[in-house]
Amino acid sequence: MKTLQNDSDKNALIARVKELSPGSKAIWGKMNANQMMCHLTDQMRHAIGERDNPDMSNLFFRTVGKWLVINVVPVPKNIRTAPRVDQMIGGTKPTDFESDRETLVSYVKKMASLPDDFEWGPHFRFGAMNKKEWCALTHKHADHHLRQFGV
Repeated sequence: MKTLQNDSDKNALIARVKELSPGSKAIWGKMNANQMMCHLTDQMRHAIGERDNPDMSNLFFRTVGKWLVINVVPVPKNIRTAPRVDQMIGGTKPTDFESDRETLVSYVKKMASLPDDFEWGPHFRFGAMNKKEWCALTHKHADHHLRQFGV
C-alpha cells in the first residue's frame, strides 16, 4: 500500500503533481486541474484539523468501510464530491495555478512530517483516523485524481 509516510511514494506523488499544467484535461469528471489541486488540499486541511468535518460516520463505516476503502476498494470514477470539498460549492476556490500547486505540495510534505501522535481531524465518513490511515487514504485519493488527469 502506498502512503505519504514512505518518502519514495510521497516524492513520486509530488513529481506527478508537478507534471500538471493549467491545460491538463480530465479523462473523467468535471473538475479542471486547478480545482482538483484545491480539492486535494482541502482533504488534507480536514485531516490536520484546519477545516471542520461534520461527523456523518456510523459503526459500519468507522470499522469495515474504512478498512475496505483504505486497503482494498479502488476509488470509483465519477463519485459525487461532497459539497464542502467541491470547489464550485464549499471548497477552496482556485486562485493562481502555480500558487495552488505550491500549496498542495506543501500540504503533502506537512502531512508526511507530522508526528505519529498528532491529533488528526476526523474523516467525515470514517470518524477518527490516525496518521497511518490518513497518509494511506490521502495518497490513494491523490493518486485517483492524478490518474484522472493522466499523470
